[in-house]
Amino acid sequence: MAAATVETPLDVGGPISRRAAALGNVKWFRALAWRAQRDGGPQAALRAANARAAARIILRQAKRDALVSQIAREALQGDRASS
Repeated sequence: MAAATVETPLDVGGPISRRAAALGNVKWFRALAWRAQRDGGPQAALRAANARAAARIILRQAKRDALVSQIAREALQGDRASS
């Protein structure tokens, strides 16, 4: 039985890779916040709060980018339909 391979292009810079990068960054910042809170040290609560705030900013920006991409796709599809 012959194995069939299907080559699909990588989604470098596309919406899937941007989403994966954003989620990876959020996960890293949340882990950083957890470590800062657990380890203590000077101004641990402030460092943890800053890391959590950074995670929220990344999520908000990723949602905004997804919305803008969706609006742009819909506008392009509307232009094609009217032409």
